[in-house]
Amino acid sequence: MTSSSQTCTIVFQPAGRSGSTAPGSTILEAARSLGVGIESICGGQQTCGKCAVVIEEGDFARHGLLSSRQHISLPDESELRTLLRRRLPAEARLACAARINGDLLVNVLPESQSQKQVVHKIAALRHVEVDPIVRLCLVRVAQPDQEIPSLRAEVLRQLERHFDLRGVEFDLPALQELPGAVRAGGGEITLTVWDDRRILSVQPGLQQRVLGLAVDIGSTTLAVYLCDLRSGELLATAAEMNPQVAFGDDILARISYCAAQPDGLERLQRLVVAAVNTLGEQAAALAGASAGEIVDCVWVGNSVMIHLALGIDPASLGQVPFTPVSAAALDLPAAQVGLGFHPAARLHVLPLIAGYVGADCVAAILAEDLHRSDEITLLVDAGTNGEIVLGNRDGLICTSSPIGPAFEGAQITYGMRAAPGAIERVRVDGRTLEVDFQVIGNPLYSRAAGKGEIQARGICGSGILEAVAELYRVGVLLPGGRFDPHCDSPRLVRAADGQAGFVLATAEQSVNGEPILLTQADVRAVQLAKAALFSAADYLLRHSGVAQVERVALAGGFGSLLDAGRAMQIGMIPPCAPERVRAVGNAAGDGARTALLNRAKRAQAAQIAANVRHIIMPQQAFFQEQFVAALAFPPREDGQSFIDRWS
Repeated sequence: MTSSSQTCTIVFQPAGRSGSTAPGSTILEAARSLGVGIESICGGQQTCGKCAVVIEEGDFARHGLLSSRQHISLPDESELRTLLRRRLPAEARLACAARINGDLLVNVLPESQSQKQVVHKIAALRHVEVDPIVRLCLVRVAQPDQEIPSLRAEVLRQLERHFDLRGVEFDLPALQELPGAVRAGGGEITLTVWDDRRILSVQPGLQQRVLGLAVDIGSTTLAVYLCDLRSGELLATAAEMNPQVAFGDDILARISYCAAQPDGLERLQRLVVAAVNTLGEQAAALAGASAGEIVDCVWVGNSVMIHLALGIDPASLGQVPFTPVSAAALDLPAAQVGLGFHPAARLHVLPLIAGYVGADCVAAILAEDLHRSDEITLLVDAGTNGEIVLGNRDGLICTSSPIGPAFEGAQITYGMRAAPGAIERVRVDGRTLEVDFQVIGNPLYSRAAGKGEIQARGICGSGILEAVAELYRVGVLLPGGRFDPHCDSPRLVRAADGQAGFVLATAEQSVNGEPILLTQADVRAVQLAKAALFSAADYLLRHSGVAQVERVALAGGFGSLLDAGRAMQIGMIPPCAPERVRAVGNAAGDGARTALLNRAKRAQAAQIAANVRHIIMPQQAFFQEQFVAALAFPPREDGQSFIDRWS
């Protein structure tokens, strides 16, 4: 698109907001019009450097645009001076200075975001028997001036004598540390030994702390958990958006990016590893340590995220039969993939089950102990790609379903990620159809707040679900998903493109002075997402002959916010007693932490991956009919389930 066009399309990441803007507008002006928060302490005078952004280049098919740095004005001397003075990245631009003359995908740098995403990746309180693969061994060796064959040989002799460890080898960093540690410790040294086979580190004197890091590489968010491997204590956590989001909201978009760009894979791998390094440093600093003390690391993530993080071409996961390059667990030197921890740190990657059921699913099963439970449990991780597991100790089956990014705010007219200002709770009065909502960062509901106290920026996943469920409950939405044409409410309006929409936040309640609507297209996106999830779960129930689940576990950040009653109300999950449905938090991260703290759990993870039966969703006509049926909302009164209607 050129400056002669009437409007330009602009997408802001990681906020996930998109819209149109007039050519000649600055990026900062476009961001404000769309409710995207960018810092600007100097008020747009090009002096503070706080509004730094990066223009991502390439053909972003997901958004239907070609983004190029040629689609913005050239920097003037004032902007160049500020970029240099503030030591900003070479590719950065100031949002207050860069003027738009074409379509853009803009990545707002973390330090420039005025609303940071709320990442729901809190570790759950789970009992883990501490038996890590890394151990500390205190030995005393003779000083170098005494009659010994070599320091190395003496250390190995002491390990065999006092710890019954044979055939142990030194990693080079440990060998380099050895003479200095012996001198500093007066002959007494602490060895960090991995898997009773390799000496990773040598420290002087008695050392009692050894650190490990569990990492959950999500499509949208990254989370790390720093642990003391001796005590099992969770020392610190840190999380942030996955920087790969700028190159696609979902995994297929990132596969396409790798295929389309010569350096695409290298770039995505470098981004995610750099982010893990940064989070590791943050967590270590919170614990009063340094990232250089981390000697063991465990990674989990979906199959595509694991491929990308390891720098393995994911192309085979983008086409039938979706075959991973490697599905087995991996043990690697952490430095080999670019992790900046201790020079000899190790990395363990949990195994995959199938092309679209990854190590994160294995970790969630491990954390929830599904493979040893008596209860028939349905485990649901409703991310962009839904992973569903059903069963108990007698057997587990799983499948995946492309839910899409609707529940993460993407492809929703006023959708955004879970950041301050996003509508996350919605209540609708059944008599007046007035809306009462709550935004992230404000404990007040809109009807209790004073004028100007609520400034909504958009609507996130949990708010989208609640809005649809509430509008269906009060009859504004019909069972087929259409707005009731006979609804007599001023909130039922026509959106700019002519489609029906329901006003959730009025212009006075919106940060940019425009009402926030739930449109007919948004409802359809929710229907498609919930139908994909429900039909996948129902297919597992049918395939296994299970009539009723005894427990439903909702995993992941979205699952943590999900209202179970409303999810069942719109037919998103199979019927189950509400008290038997619970959010289990970031089960994948908890599973990674479990494998970090207990070496036997790594073997269990391998058994889980080998024994869980993967069911590919069928393409037959009867299943497509079931999917279409699942698009509708279930009856409000009689409680009849989809399973009953399809039987």
